[in-house]
Amino acid sequence: MTYRQVHPYLLPSMTHRPQPSRPPQCRRALFVALALLLPLTTACGDEEPIQKPGPVETQADAGGQDASTSTTPDASCASATCDAGVIVESPDAGPADGGVTDAGTADAGAPDAGPDVPLPLPVDLSAPSELLVRSDDFAVLRVGVERHEGFTGPVTLSIRGLPSEFFVADRSVSEGTSAAALAVSVSGRVGPGTRLDATLVATAEGRSTSRPLRMLVAGPSFTLDPTFPVVPLGWADWSRFLDVSPDGKLLTAYPIANASSPSAQGYVLDRHHADGIPDLTFGMLGSVTHPRPAMSRMLAFKALPTGGSLVAGAAADCHDGDNATPCTIRVSRHLATGMLDTSFGDEGVASTRFNSASRSLVKLLVDEAGRVSVALTYYDYDLTQSGPYVYAVQRWEADGRPVAGFGTEGRATYALPAYEQRFNNLREALQTKDGTVVIAVSLFDSGSPGNHGLGFVRMDGKTGQARWSVESSPNLHRNVATDGHGRFVSLLNTYAPGYDLLVQWYDETGTRIYFGTGSTTMPPRQLAIGSANELFFDDAGTPYTVGQIEGGGGLAVVRFTRHGPVDPGFGTNGILRLDVRLNSVSGFIREPNGCLLAKTVPEPGLVRFWP
Repeated sequence: MTYRQVHPYLLPSMTHRPQPSRPPQCRRALFVALALLLPLTTACGDEEPIQKPGPVETQADAGGQDASTSTTPDASCASATCDAGVIVESPDAGPADGGVTDAGTADAGAPDAGPDVPLPLPVDLSAPSELLVRSDDFAVLRVGVERHEGFTGPVTLSIRGLPSEFFVADRSVSEGTSAAALAVSVSGRVGPGTRLDATLVATAEGRSTSRPLRMLVAGPSFTLDPTFPVVPLGWADWSRFLDVSPDGKLLTAYPIANASSPSAQGYVLDRHHADGIPDLTFGMLGSVTHPRPAMSRMLAFKALPTGGSLVAGAAADCHDGDNATPCTIRVSRHLATGMLDTSFGDEGVASTRFNSASRSLVKLLVDEAGRVSVALTYYDYDLTQSGPYVYAVQRWEADGRPVAGFGTEGRATYALPAYEQRFNNLREALQTKDGTVVIAVSLFDSGSPGNHGLGFVRMDGKTGQARWSVESSPNLHRNVATDGHGRFVSLLNTYAPGYDLLVQWYDETGTRIYFGTGSTTMPPRQLAIGSANELFFDDAGTPYTVGQIEGGGGLAVVRFTRHGPVDPGFGTNGILRLDVRLNSVSGFIREPNGCLLAKTVPEPGLVRFWP
């Protein structure tokens, strides 16, 4: 058995500290544990025990008072032991779920709980399953506390099972309070890529309840995660769509058709664990193939809160561009297993037909009631009384029936006014709580460089009735994205001769948001003109972009302030260089723990950045 290794040049140097000697009986128990675990791990194909890049103190006992408290060298070796950075669990500790065997029944050898064992604390804890904390820094774990069964008293929150390089103080949640925050700090002796399993515990009145929590130690901002496999998905083309499920697993979808088999129809779904390893519980060894007639080109892909996904696709002749060929778009909904959800549409598939193919991006939207919407734009040659550029939304109920009252048979359309001759593109779509769909449209005037703009098509959530608003500007809107807080954010290049980068915010109605006057002095242009076209965000909604440094200096990330200009306090004068091995990165997706995934050319195809 070999341990997963992190490349040495990516690890900080660490000073070896002598470990306290173990009693002979502990060493014997450890050797027995390793001997028992070796064949089991190999046979099951599980991930090897994580080797931390440096020495770690003995783990705190799960029953300790504080996450920073360590057991003494004389403590029993029957519980989980952390030796030289390798976490090993003794087989004598029994199943991790409290005595339930693989057969799903209680362990017959477990002693009867008896009448003196208190019942679990009637509290439900909500918190991320994984907390990202930077080495030699701290992070905040936000915990929701929901009391039930008549219990209303105070609760003490703690994190147990961490070595002494981690510190977190217990937090008391008073009566009537339903949330709290725990500050977790980690020593600089713990290297990037370290993962540790701990337990979030709530106690009160001698009772407790808990949930698992994994700690992930990050490196410097926007450095690569060295524990992520070099070629995690083996991508050799850019036809793959990627999204992340709520539990952090990576979902990908791609058409069966390729250069060697262009006539093949259908698509494939893959699922990987957060570390890039295929999820063998998904379909056949991590993959599910769906042969679908008249669906050889993928248009959009979206992970669902349930763990399932949506796939939008069309036939090969529904190619992108201005064409008069009618085009049918099919949207399929999948369960968390990857199989079609037959409760949706016709055996899992709903379809809609347009006069021509979609012109640019296609967006999939889902509301809290499970209704599915697809937003797109196309060029309609049959329109003579208005402009031929049409923006449309097709909406289905959770069972796949067209939503009654929304447009005609669930489809609402809006043709741009005939006077709007500027080239336009669908950039982003957002759905509000009342079902209203707002589509952001960038406008580019090739004949008049100072006459660009950003428009919004707003379709009423009940009727589909549309309204159009536009803000003209000398600045070019390079891209538009949503920040996760119900707002649009646009990335702009200022007009000549500066060509500086800045961002602007718009609310869900398409109205410009002003955050104050800010600085009137624009920073010097730092990225090559045209190289920055993408926006991505951190947990707080702060926008970033990435592009080529002027003069061929490689790739760099730029962060913006809430006033719009580049943040000069980020990196060096507002710019942070990326790994020199990266030639191109795009398609940033934020994972539940805050890490960032991005596509890159050439391979490895997919990389992970610390935020």
